[in-house]
Amino acid sequence: MRKRDRRGFTFIELLVVITVLGILASIAVVRYSQLKQKALSVQATSEMDNVRMAAYSRFYDTGVWPTDPGPGVVPPELVAYLASGFSFVRPDYTLELENYTPPGGGPTGTYQVAVRLTSSNPQLITALANMVGHNAPYMMLGNDLVVILVGPDGQT
Repeated sequence: MRKRDRRGFTFIELLVVITVLGILASIAVVRYSQLKQKALSVQATSEMDNVRMAAYSRFYDTGVWPTDPGPGVVPPELVAYLASGFSFVRPDYTLELENYTPPGGGPTGTYQVAVRLTSSNPQLITALANMVGHNAPYMMLGNDLVVILVGPDGQT
């Protein structure tokens, strides 16, 4: 009997290797997506904290909360308290400082000052709610996460 000289792989061997590589690649893609969402939520949480600290600093310096210029616009009163070039508009979300303080000041029946994050990414909103939920009161309103800075009692 003659021994066959075998060079190369059989079709079955190649199919098994390609299947294993496909499974590993799909696991890596899912994991990458999860890590990307977590990194994005950490970045957004950090930026919301920066806005919160800037608003508190402004209040302690002047006794007045910053105005609410609208979504994606940095309140002019906070520019000195935020890092140079700080933006309220990011590719994945938009920040907004909400100021519900009545013109005469004083507590109201609703929350007075909050930071709102708006995103079309529901996974980001959920991840943020999980991260923020232990540190501050918040509300989820559709595609928005609103973190309360000062409530109707003048405290968080």
